[in-house]
Amino acid sequence: MGPSRQPFVHNSNDGSCFDAHISPSIAVIAGTRPEFIKLAPVIQEIRQLLGDNFVRVYSTGQHRSLLQQAANALHVRVDYDFDLMTHAQSASEIQRRVVSASDHAFKEHRPELVIVQGDTVSAFGGAMAAYLNMIPIVHVEAGLRTHNPHNPWPEEGLRQMIARIATWHLAPTPLSRTNLLEEGISSDRIHIVGNPGIDSLVNTLKQNSTELPHIPGLDTTKPWVIVTMHRRESLHGALDLFCQSLKSAMAVYPNLQVVWPLHPNPAVKSTVVRHMGHRGQSPILFCDPLPFHQLAPLVSRARLVITDSGGLQEEAPYSGVPVIIIRDCTERQEVLDLGLGLLAGADGRGLLSSFEHFLNTPVDKKSVRVWQNMQGNGRSSKIIACHVKSFISSE
Repeated sequence: MGPSRQPFVHNSNDGSCFDAHISPSIAVIAGTRPEFIKLAPVIQEIRQLLGDNFVRVYSTGQHRSLLQQAANALHVRVDYDFDLMTHAQSASEIQRRVVSASDHAFKEHRPELVIVQGDTVSAFGGAMAAYLNMIPIVHVEAGLRTHNPHNPWPEEGLRQMIARIATWHLAPTPLSRTNLLEEGISSDRIHIVGNPGIDSLVNTLKQNSTELPHIPGLDTTKPWVIVTMHRRESLHGALDLFCQSLKSAMAVYPNLQVVWPLHPNPAVKSTVVRHMGHRGQSPILFCDPLPFHQLAPLVSRARLVITDSGGLQEEAPYSGVPVIIIRDCTERQEVLDLGLGLLAGADGRGLLSSFEHFLNTPVDKKSVRVWQNMQGNGRSSKIIACHVKSFISSE
């Protein structure tokens, strides 16, 4: 399937519109909410540095509703929508369609560079299409590793495969750089740039730090905990066990309010409701997925965050909020090393002990500052834009 001929998010911040007759030098491929949270400030910085029409942004539509929510909240213009998502689509099918659509797009408007972010099927498909067309690839958030190709699945395998074909590797941290070096990546192709997702967080909090979303039942004068769960591997029993562990922890700490923005996946919703009850009939304060500008201040003022999300493992510690990670391993080892997070297992078996630890032991402020510096302090996108400019000059 070729790309749609019409953009679905039109105007940039300065009101200018995309000129289809100009062939941009940079293509950005993204399809999920986390990708847009991390790429939005990068796209804006490159457009500011090189010109608004220098970048063409393609959406695969992998997470349609959440993606559009993020794109609109972060004011990033998407130029073309591949509109590839269908009901119950397998990872292999979406990957095949992303490669095909991206290949068509690159043949129609050949870029000098293709930028992908992270470890999604959209990122891998876009990178593979670029590789097959012999177009240099810039991989943002390169080098994160659990060293277990099946955990998280398929993300760990996808990011390792992107590393095999990427031209430039923009690593967020020194540990990420070390991982790439150990895999034989040349040091002159690796640049430590921090985390542009934190740029989105910093910018959002500057604008919305005092505004909290309306969540029925939430008393903002009392402490709250945020829960998010979405990983597909949890749907084979681990999410059921996690819900039981959460109920046990809530019984020990009844004064803590629990806010849970439920992922739209019907399998997640049905499992959670079976254990926790329906919205309005449960002690948990359920809500729909929150736009980033609403979630960010809610997280920054939380007492704890419990999550299987990669982004929240970064964002919560940046705000000084400890994170309990509902996974068996994490690609963000520095969060554990700094004492800003604990692994509780994909089934939440360590949830209660992690609760006890963080409620009795505040996170160390020096560790928070180390993490903030490591993540770029909100300046990562400017660094990435400068590197991208140099990459184009060197080609």
